[in-house]
Amino acid sequence: MDDILGLNNEVVRLKYNIVEFNEVTFDEYKVWFEKYKRNNDVNEIKFQNEIVKKFISTICTDLDIENSEKKGPETPKHDYLQYCGTYTDEQGDEKASTPDLVITKNWNWLNKENNVDYRAVVEVKSPYLQPIYNKDYEKYGEKLKNELRRHLSAKDNDKVILTDTLKWEFYKKNKEDNELVPIQTFRLYDLTDKKGNWDWKKGESDIKDNDVIKGTLGDSLQYTKEMKEFKELKSFLVEFLENGE
Repeated sequence: MDDILGLNNEVVRLKYNIVEFNEVTFDEYKVWFEKYKRNNDVNEIKFQNEIVKKFISTICTDLDIENSEKKGPETPKHDYLQYCGTYTDEQGDEKASTPDLVITKNWNWLNKENNVDYRAVVEVKSPYLQPIYNKDYEKYGEKLKNELRRHLSAKDNDKVILTDTLKWEFYKKNKEDNELVPIQTFRLYDLTDKKGNWDWKKGESDIKDNDVIKGTLGDSLQYTKEMKEFKELKSFLVEFLENGE
């Protein structure tokens, strides 16, 4: 009886694409994206807060994902260099270069008084205004490469995620030669021509077929598997953000 109930639950889950609370399906992810594409509202901050931050927050519920793109006032109680690299401004002064998002286990703005467990920082680009999906990392401009190098030079963080929501790249500090080579890349799209046009990748079709399913539905169950790269992205994201990885 338990086996039958379990199988019936699986049928319902597959048929109606039901997921766990802290999950995100590829269809949901595409809906988030398509909203801003449809509305022609393609500024970086929309993709950052409404897709990237929402996605990571849902998958990694035990972590804090905080906006950090705007540098706050100088204070002796907050050390930007724990998670930021530096650049030299026009006056020759060294300034903190803030990432778009910082991911921690126990975020606290007063990070000189409280120990913060940094897991990674995130650099977000708009897929329409500053796309990275249409080029390999070797072809990135020097401005972007320097951003990544600065993020990787922070005192207490050695991991960076770069994404335009179509492509996700994961970087770790290379203590030997500091080369900018992603340790993992996930593409959620297929290019359809040499002009940068694309379509979403698709999951494979499959069939569940046994007596219980036929008794429940009257026929075999045809469904679409979750898109492989998206499933792998979610698994790798959790692994990448684990302590000590």
